[in-house]
Amino acid sequence: MKLNNLILPHPVLGQSDDISGKCQLKDDPTIHVTDESYQVEFEVEHDNGTIADLVKVGKAIYCCEVLCSGTLFREIFYSNSLVFNLNIPRTALRNRVDFQTYCLATKEILNYNNPAFHTDFEGFTFDLEKADLLAVFGSFTFNADIEYHKLQAASSFMQIVPNEPGKTLTEYVLDDSKIQIKLPEESYEKYRFFGKNKDLAPIIHASLVQNALTIALFNFPEHLDRGNIWALSIKHRLENELELNNGSVQIDSVKVPDLVQKLLGNPNERMILRLDEMSAQNENDIE
Repeated sequence: MKLNNLILPHPVLGQSDDISGKCQLKDDPTIHVTDESYQVEFEVEHDNGTIADLVKVGKAIYCCEVLCSGTLFREIFYSNSLVFNLNIPRTALRNRVDFQTYCLATKEILNYNNPAFHTDFEGFTFDLEKADLLAVFGSFTFNADIEYHKLQAASSFMQIVPNEPGKTLTEYVLDDSKIQIKLPEESYEKYRFFGKNKDLAPIIHASLVQNALTIALFNFPEHLDRGNIWALSIKHRLENELELNNGSVQIDSVKVPDLVQKLLGNPNERMILRLDEMSAQNENDIE
């Protein structure tokens, strides 16, 4: 249901100033990802006693419409409570997913009147039919291709792959779902041998990963506009982890090196600590 600029023959809470009072989404939704499903939790809120009473007696219900154009998935979830807990199969969603929340009449409501009506509607009553709109709480979106549950891991937005045969230099590819670090074939074969060693992760982060992310962030606005998944993943972190960039997705080029280190959890310090541990271990082995 597209509710933007919708003109209705009766007042609706949350549409313009038809009905006064609070009507909104409460806080940001939380999204939990399992192997089988997306679990989306959120709450709507309003302070309109008339609409609350209609829900209590079964004449109205809170709704959330979910639409995914990438898979043609469309479903409406209903709740008698202000709290929604949606469970959607992972195979049902791809790319952008839109959520629209509202309250509908579940049956005919004759002579509908609301004390919070705008003065323009004073003295009027309205006969509502089943499925007529009573309130609009707002909408939100998320991208099903972003691994929200893994955003702290560099692997959520970056991957190391072999370069084409004959190429002897490392290349960086930004115009893909993930940032690609393309190592020369011989180097990649060596990387495959030690790359999964968690003890070496700080060294890899401070070298290969840090270099690639620095290059990427200098080109961040361009790839964000293109909708590249790696850029959208970083955008989500910037908006939700205020300590990174004060909640802003506008990146000052002068601050890119600092931001890279924050995103990667101070990789240089972690590398030095790891090298110190390895050095101490070597000395113990010699003794």
